[in-house]
Amino acid sequence: MLLTYFIKHQWKRATRSSIWQKSLALNLLMGFFAFILFAEALIISILVAHKWHEITDADPPLPDFYKVIGWYFAAMFLLRFFMQQLPVLEIRPYQHLPLRKNHLIHFVLGNGLLNLFNLLSLVFFIPFAIAQVAYYHGAPMAFFWLLAMLSLDLSLNYFVVYLKKQMVTNLKVVTLLLSVIGLLALADYLKWFSYSETFSWLITKMMEHPAFLSVPFILIILVYKLNFRFLKSRLYLEEIATAKGDGAGAGQISYLKRFGMAGEVIGIDIKLYLRNKRTKSMLYLSPLFLGYGLFFYPSGQYSHDDGFMIFVGIFITGIMMLNYLQYAFAYEGSYFDLLLTSRINFKEYIRSKMLFATLITVVCYILTLPYGFFGIDLLWVNTACFLFNIGILLPTALYFATFNKKSLVLSRGSAFNYQGVGATHWLILLPAFIVPLMIYLPFKWFGNAETGLIVLGGLGLTGLAFRKFFTQIIHQNLQARKYIMSAGFREKS
Repeated sequence: MLLTYFIKHQWKRATRSSIWQKSLALNLLMGFFAFILFAEALIISILVAHKWHEITDADPPLPDFYKVIGWYFAAMFLLRFFMQQLPVLEIRPYQHLPLRKNHLIHFVLGNGLLNLFNLLSLVFFIPFAIAQVAYYHGAPMAFFWLLAMLSLDLSLNYFVVYLKKQMVTNLKVVTLLLSVIGLLALADYLKWFSYSETFSWLITKMMEHPAFLSVPFILIILVYKLNFRFLKSRLYLEEIATAKGDGAGAGQISYLKRFGMAGEVIGIDIKLYLRNKRTKSMLYLSPLFLGYGLFFYPSGQYSHDDGFMIFVGIFITGIMMLNYLQYAFAYEGSYFDLLLTSRINFKEYIRSKMLFATLITVVCYILTLPYGFFGIDLLWVNTACFLFNIGILLPTALYFATFNKKSLVLSRGSAFNYQGVGATHWLILLPAFIVPLMIYLPFKWFGNAETGLIVLGGLGLTGLAFRKFFTQIIHQNLQARKYIMSAGFREKS
């Protein structure tokens, strides 16, 4: 069968790659931990399913469980959107063969069913179908209810696949859909309507009128066909992008060339971020990073002069800058040899990287200014952390980046992808998060939290004053290691 050949080819491609050979022990270890987590999730699901009528006060208890399902699907949407890998198949080796497009596309979409999230849904729904739904509605209804819930989950799976593929060709559609979802979340937060109660009401009506249990089956067929038509119209590489889109992207940042080498380097980095999957995935995560403070600032669990606020301030104002600088040279590993053989001024090149990182940090800081509504003291915390980031952490991160010699494949997503990650990426966490706390906490313990913020920000301003000195140190280390880095970037894994 054709399906058997596809599976064999995929298996051989995976096992014969250098990644499989180099990280076999790590894969076995990760598989062991995944098995432990799966077993724990299964045990918890079975226990909660059997005790659900005791956990909730509602009678009957199923409507409350349907509310939980609503939030489960909401959480799964976020997890799938940010972490789920897209199903792929290298089609070029098959394009010259007498194979129908439909077979290739069906295999790609079928391959998308094999992921951890679908397995978690089985663990989540099956125990409740047996222990609760079957008890109140009988085994036949429980069976169809289970199929309906799994169909909803698979519909969500294919909807996320379609949404993420649309990001490559039509970002307006994605923006519109995400805006609608965001408005619904805001309406639920403001108590204009209850998402969980609405979802529970719909599932309850389905159980009262079993014919409506067919709706999820129809939905999965529609979403599957939507993906199928989208992929079929873009099966060949030349059909994915148009010259009009490329020209517009280049024209929007061509004015940066007026600023000399710094403008050209920034323009190249902007294009790199917008055109590659790994870099774009970090851009999509940036709203989540910037909104990290919403988990802590509004709650009263931490005081505004607590040391943990320093951690949050460093994170939300500096995480995007830190991610950029950690791979500042690895991102350009595919043409790093070209940089070495060209008459490029590496000192100016480093200054350009530092300038772009500074602009990223400034933008993140401006976007965090609304946190001042939760207290003016939080604004001072973020300001001190911002100054420390651009003065101390920025040159430190770029210095550590000169020790990175691992190649990166930018066409892969960043979720569950540790390719190109080395020891230096973990060492930078010490000056990033530990050192600011070590500076601030002694002042806090002696009742001078404001002085701690002044010292933290003052160190950042001092670092800005000595930026030329830091640039010289980074330049010397880059000159000493550039051939080592180049050899490492050539080792594709």
